[in-house]
Amino acid sequence: MPSAPPEKFTTSIEVGWSDQDRNGHVNNALAVTLLEEARVRASRAWMGTTPEAGGPRVVRTVDVAFDHELRYAPVLAKVWISHIGRASYMVAHELYQDGVLCVRGDSVIVNLDAETRRPTPLSADIRETLESVLIL
Repeated sequence: MPSAPPEKFTTSIEVGWSDQDRNGHVNNALAVTLLEEARVRASRAWMGTTPEAGGPRVVRTVDVAFDHELRYAPVLAKVWISHIGRASYMVAHELYQDGVLCVRGDSVIVNLDAETRRPTPLSADIRETLESVLIL
């Protein structure tokens, strides 16, 4: 019997009053910070650690699309792994308010050697964890 497909990690993130700009919506730069917060929470849930544990991993790229403005209201974040490479992986993120998709983003995370700070292959443990939450 085939196993059930993985589910997207979900978390609620509060938006602060001071996170609004003069137009009354969340600043675009802060939206990227909300994606980061969701990604860190997902990493902790999947790996049981902070992102730094088990060797350094760094953000290589972030691609963000703003579909609707975010307001002073809770944000529902959904996060999953969308691609796994040799030394990197892609994290997909979505931010919703009131059931409406507001922000979409993809981040490429690169695994580094602690001494050389050069890309190094993902460990078998990390690869197995990432594969368990891979959604194509």
